[in-house]
Amino acid sequence: MLAMDRIVDEIILGTFGALLLLFAPITGETVVALLCAVVVVCCFDLCARPAARLAVAAYMAAALVMPSFLLFLPLVAYVLLDEGHAIVRFSWIVPLAFSLRFGDCFLTAAVTLLCAAAAVMAWRTSRMACERARYRRLRDDQQEASLALAQKNRDLLAAQDYEVRLATLTERGRIAREIHDNVGHLLTRSIMQVEALQVVHADDEQVRDELEAVGETLHEAMGTVRASVHDLHDDAFDLRAQLQRAIAACGLPDVRLTFDARDVPLPVAYGLLSVVREALSNVAKHSDATRVDVSVIEYPALYQLVVQDNGTTAAGSGDASASSRGIGLHTMEERIGALGGRLRAEHRKGFRVFASIPKKQQGEDGK
Repeated sequence: MLAMDRIVDEIILGTFGALLLLFAPITGETVVALLCAVVVVCCFDLCARPAARLAVAAYMAAALVMPSFLLFLPLVAYVLLDEGHAIVRFSWIVPLAFSLRFGDCFLTAAVTLLCAAAAVMAWRTSRMACERARYRRLRDDQQEASLALAQKNRDLLAAQDYEVRLATLTERGRIAREIHDNVGHLLTRSIMQVEALQVVHADDEQVRDELEAVGETLHEAMGTVRASVHDLHDDAFDLRAQLQRAIAACGLPDVRLTFDARDVPLPVAYGLLSVVREALSNVAKHSDATRVDVSVIEYPALYQLVVQDNGTTAAGSGDASASSRGIGLHTMEERIGALGGRLRAEHRKGFRVFASIPKKQQGEDGK
């Protein structure tokens, strides 16, 4: 847009310069002056500054001795007004002042007016460019602020959903404990009392049969309660929250969790949690690491766990067994292997535990 404005201004100034030819004879010198002015303008628009300034200096020198070069001085003055140095910016005044010695007052006055118009047009174009740049900055800042606000809203909604889910799961866990500790114990005591009465009234067949029926009902109620408690407990298991609790309880100063998984089957969730606890315990006991990164990522075909520390000693080599591998690592391998996955422990910029569990071995509904 700025280049187009400058081209329009240059065409206008060149046109007014050509109109001055109506009051001056057209000679070969006039044609050369026009071509030189066009070359100077092109140098400023297309070439490096040193070459452009050299072309201007040559044009100014020619304007000092040849009046025809004054006709297109406003066009040269327009491009000079964009220069940073004041001396270069207003150097066109020198040949304009020397034009008085040619004795053509009308030509001098007309060129002076056109130079003033060139200065106004250059200022206007520069101001328009500044306003456009400021508008673009304001638009970009507003768009960036809108995007940031939208992201914050999404984060707040996600955090709100997570808090609601966590509170729901916590309440389910509390209800499961209440049922197990209260109703379950009462049913157990009732079953024991019925069985004791069956022993006491073993000789009375009618009473024994009735007590047996009551006992069966109580056993059925106990089975129903246990199934409900297990369902509530399983639904209340949140892998991310459990991992955060394990990290908080490990005693390490800097443990960072990256979690990107949804609807992890319970066997997989228990296995991953067990491996993370064992790995963090090994780091705390046997490594000099100052930072641990725990990553649980769900991919389309598998679940991946990475526990990476920055220590210089092996976090998994403690509790050495006869096979020179730690019991902790052996336990983790067995836990992941039981889920159809694989576990690898190695030194890579610290000690690294890598586990992958394929989904096809678990099923998406393996809770």
